[in-house]
Amino acid sequence: MTTEQLSKKNNGEDAGAPPLVTQDVAGASESDASTASPLLQTQDEAQGAGDESKGADKPAEQIGHAPASADIVSSGDSAVAVAVTQSSVGTSKHTTTTIKSNATTFSDRENKENSSGSEANDHEDFISVNATADALQEISLGEEAGGVRAMGSSLTGSVAIGDLGAGKPSPAEVAAAILLKDSDTARAFGARGFQGSGESDRTAIGALGESSTSPRGQPEIAELSDTGDIGGEDYDDDDDDDDDDIEEKQRRLFRLAAKRRQQKERMARTVVSSEEVEVLRSGLSSARECSSPVELRIINGAYPEGLRGSLYCVGPGRFEVAYNVQRELEQATRTFHFGHIMDALPMLSKVSFDPKQATVTYMSRLIAKQAAGRIQAEHGVNTKVPGALYQSDTNQTFLNKFIPKASHYSTPEGESCGQDIQLFMPLQGTSQTIVCTNHVGALQNIDPVDLHPRAIVELKDINPEFKGSLSCPHMQYDSDAREHFTVMQEVGFRSTTYTVVAISESQPEGYVVASFVAQASVLHSFAITHDYIVVPVYPYTAPIGGMSYRWGDSLLETLSFDITRSVHFYVISREYRRVQCVYQAPAFFAMHQINAVQESATDSISIDLVAYEDDAVLRRLMIKDMRKPSVDFSIPSGYARRYQLSGVTMEATKFVESKGRPSLFPPAHELLLRVESIELARINPMVAARPYTYVYGLSHVERLQGLPAHVASTTMYNCIVKLDINNSSARPLVWSRKHCYPSEPVFVPHSDKEDDGYIVSLFFDSMRITSCVLVLDAKTFKELMIAQLPSAVPLSFGHAKFSI
Repeated sequence: MTTEQLSKKNNGEDAGAPPLVTQDVAGASESDASTASPLLQTQDEAQGAGDESKGADKPAEQIGHAPASADIVSSGDSAVAVAVTQSSVGTSKHTTTTIKSNATTFSDRENKENSSGSEANDHEDFISVNATADALQEISLGEEAGGVRAMGSSLTGSVAIGDLGAGKPSPAEVAAAILLKDSDTARAFGARGFQGSGESDRTAIGALGESSTSPRGQPEIAELSDTGDIGGEDYDDDDDDDDDDIEEKQRRLFRLAAKRRQQKERMARTVVSSEEVEVLRSGLSSARECSSPVELRIINGAYPEGLRGSLYCVGPGRFEVAYNVQRELEQATRTFHFGHIMDALPMLSKVSFDPKQATVTYMSRLIAKQAAGRIQAEHGVNTKVPGALYQSDTNQTFLNKFIPKASHYSTPEGESCGQDIQLFMPLQGTSQTIVCTNHVGALQNIDPVDLHPRAIVELKDINPEFKGSLSCPHMQYDSDAREHFTVMQEVGFRSTTYTVVAISESQPEGYVVASFVAQASVLHSFAITHDYIVVPVYPYTAPIGGMSYRWGDSLLETLSFDITRSVHFYVISREYRRVQCVYQAPAFFAMHQINAVQESATDSISIDLVAYEDDAVLRRLMIKDMRKPSVDFSIPSGYARRYQLSGVTMEATKFVESKGRPSLFPPAHELLLRVESIELARINPMVAARPYTYVYGLSHVERLQGLPAHVASTTMYNCIVKLDINNSSARPLVWSRKHCYPSEPVFVPHSDKEDDGYIVSLFFDSMRITSCVLVLDAKTFKELMIAQLPSAVPLSFGHAKFSI
């Protein structure tokens, strides 16, 4: 596309582009009040969703989202362009909308100043830059500076070009002008895959990405100076540029943008307010257990009719352990502090619902007391295996690594197992227990009635073929086959061996499903379907081969995320017990899966997960940083993203013929399901591994409203959200209360309808320094009941299961 064509489109000659959807985040004027509509739907609005006056029949433009077919969405923050891509998945069409995170939404307007085209005449395919710092500042502050106008789209993607207002070209125009000189590269950016792009394109795309708080979108462009320099370095646009290598230009631009990425992230973050600091301090205090059942007082609503069973929640319970130091003349007390929130000693909570008595009871127990006692005796954590902690100082000398460790756990409470819960896993010949897990292969067997730990076993003790010092804490359960699956890792000096294992009631001794060799990775979860197990291997590197891991105690200090490399999806056949094929995708990171659906008609697998650009979400959860008022604290936004693995049978044949050559791995096609952020996502367990519509999770109210980074809250999640992943224009349902911070929402079915049931969650009340149990109607998000707990449950990334 030539500059002349671009100029025509900038002047509004490209008809058919719908107007931008607007929402005034700073406070709408009276004249705009009638047209602006809130993005969020409260429980009161949801209750009357059937009423036409509530907007049931309103077009998409009136409810805070653009139509599904729109080629334009608004963006702000740094005037980065927006791409809207349509792709066909199965028989239904999905719309991928990519936006800049925390972007202010601006109203669309016509560009009243026509471009003279003098600079365009000098260079047919290149648009020169003359953006002032003031113009960039206007955009970063959300002042009116004109809309962003999409200038081209196709089934494989689109390149968008915007304006800064007052006739000044935006940074996106620079990228678009360069990309349009090479259609293959432009398509690569639009499709976000590897089709039609060379190795250098893949490296450049992976190396650039966007900030860790944004969904994947158009590449972030370096800030521009008032002299037209990029990133403060000279960027010559003389006629000689036409003869330069286009890939070298791209690489230089990408390097400059990546170089300034961390600086821009720091500028975008907000220093935590004093109120938020108190929230984090009070919410990250060690808990006290409630060892006997206590009947709870219902402070709002009434007992939810039909709800029966128990909610089990596991999360951090102790963030520090005091120990005594004997001095010459006195005895001093010191404190050992855990560094990462996932390293803290766990507490298990139980909320029981009795419909006959219409009562709710609560109890809790710290389940690693012997581990705490060992810390007191050894003045720190003496890790049993490498990478046993996420990121904590063990307070031990290097010589302790050479001291022989016990091969088995001696006591039921001697290990910290607080990352997930499995219900009724068949350990030691019984299924009448619950099991808490961690990431180093330990399984803690706990009595479901009184929460007393019974035993701790290691996966390798169950079966000697289960090899690996690391394991995936989120085991997967197939309710039809009644099997539990997990993945183990043995990190070597040059490669890592992954072993997928299964344990069932019919085979409590377990068996190995498959093994494969790949790069080391932080693997928090994986996916299963009826016929396949899909293991995502994220792009990590271990410095000095595996030496750093072998001698390290903290996982995040010994493994580094490499954004220039690809994610590999290993597809394993449950029937043939081998790797069938491997797919690849540009670098991203995920902690939690949402669902995986196998589509027989198209011979494909759809993996839905909560995706981030990198692993910053893990590295931000340092307890001391979350508590200190002088340190910025922000949790990156995760987004529901789908990766479609097409033609599994055909690709399995190619995989064998190519002998598993990585350069021939097919691409996993990416689709952004919703633009709203979400984490700790849950679904109705009845639709696991089946087609589904609704997902429930945690989010930030301010980010759902589209507020920019300098306005949006940066603390822990403060609302529960319900998203329709099959209708991107459907308004999300949101529950929130001021000063309240919910934990993972759990869906409890009431009938065979997908959203007929209850949402149960614990939330921390920062005003009263206590916690409550919340029950919502999953269909309408109406608040049914709130009951106050006798003590506070700390803020966390903890997990829960409901047993009926």
